Amino acid sequence: MKHGRQALLIGLGAMLLAGVVDRLLRGSWLVLLLAGAVAVVMVVVPQLVLALGSALKDRARERLWADEEGQHHAFGGISMRVVHDDRYSWVDGADLQRVLGTHDREDVLAARLAGQWRRDERNALMLRVDGVVDHLARMPGRMDPRILRLRRYFEREVLYPAAQRRARR
Repeated sequence: MKHGRQALLIGLGAMLLAGVVDRLLRGSWLVLLLAGAVAVVMVVVPQLVLALGSALKDRARERLWADEEGQHHAFGGISMRVVHDDRYSWVDGADLQRVLGTHDREDVLAARLAGQWRRDERNALMLRVDGVVDHLARMPGRMDPRILRLRRYFEREVLYPAAQRRARR
């Protein structure tokens, strides 16, 4: 609404100025029309430029963050790195331990999930999320409310969406 009033005031001022110029030059209505067109252009062009700049900025931001989009996971305020490949979803072992509040060695953690772990390009221990869910369902303390919520989080927020994405391919 504020911009509409400003545009109206600018337009009226431009028309008044054009009327004065027309009287001074004793010209035709062409001068008045030209001044009105200039006023409209002065109001519309900046808005179009701002809208175009905003759209370009949004597009650049989308492209810049496209690789990171959809890969942020956190549980209980603790961030976890989750990676999806063509077949499985993987969670960083160190991040999982921070969420669970455990301090097991990596070889112990890998032994608990035999055949369901790998090393990534940074040599970090990555655990298959479906294996983690199975382990959480069988481990001592499996009925702890925090463990139950973590299992449900992995099932609803990681495994199900990943299965849906794979099914669409």
